[in-house]
Amino acid sequence: MNRILSLLAAIVIVLTFSACSAKKTPEQAAIRTKNVLSVLRQTGATYEKKDLDAFLSGVSNDLRDRDAFAKSVGAVFAKYDTIRFNIQYAKMVVLIEQKGEIKTTFTWNAEWLMAGGASVKDGGRITLVFEPESYKLISIDGKNPFLAQPGETPGKQ
Repeated sequence: MNRILSLLAAIVIVLTFSACSAKKTPEQAAIRTKNVLSVLRQTGATYEKKDLDAFLSGVSNDLRDRDAFAKSVGAVFAKYDTIRFNIQYAKMVVLIEQKGEIKTTFTWNAEWLMAGGASVKDGGRITLVFEPESYKLISIDGKNPFLAQPGETPGKQ
């Protein structure tokens, strides 16, 4: 009986010491992932607020057709009174290349509402690509989630 108690006491002591070990600093990938998630939240918030300058501050000058993109987003802001934009973080994949860009793949849905009550709903799966140092958007792979385009309902014609 004493041996069992001694063994249990030794296990408790070992577990206590291992639980009290020094804090481990997060790895670079964890920090980058946290920064990307923060940028995505900020981008969604500025988009819903229809703040074009703040929204475009998160878009790189290297984005293909940036001027046309800015004009299209500005037209969306002018046309719709309310925008609801939702990113589903639970099923997100963040790919961080060693010395390259950061890719995030996630599912999104949005609703754009006009003053008269008419609305457009859309959603899908998309990959956004960010610069590694500035975390600015440099590419959208898939259907652009920031432009109000009615989604197609599968099976309906």
